[in-house]
Amino acid sequence: METCAWSGERAPGARTTVKVGTNSGRAPSIPTVAHQLTGRLGRLEQEVFRQDGSGSTDEDAALPPPFADGFWNGPPLHGMTLRGELAEWSCDAVGPLATTIADSAAHLGVRTPLLLSVVRG
Repeated sequence: METCAWSGERAPGARTTVKVGTNSGRAPSIPTVAHQLTGRLGRLEQEVFRQDGSGSTDEDAALPPPFADGFWNGPPLHGMTLRGELAEWSCDAVGPLATTIADSAAHLGVRTPLLLSVVRG
């Protein structure tokens, strides 16, 4: 997201408040790196996602997966929630955010499948 200039100028009203849930299922990977992941994401110079404070390891943003637990590493037992503003409510904004979260988690040593949910509001 650091080099992404796709967002350019947007209408100020396009920004939307979101909760971003990242879950590592049965593996405790995400809670183990939650603090580092939050810090890493907060240091990126980008306008796609602006964090509001630090992440938490609660499960309030977790949505039930739309597929069987065996498809990834479910059920969603170990996760974290980030709160903030997304540049706009679109796949063009969620896609780069998901890629950045997955890449950052991998750089921190997470090697398990992740379930990402983005909830508006």
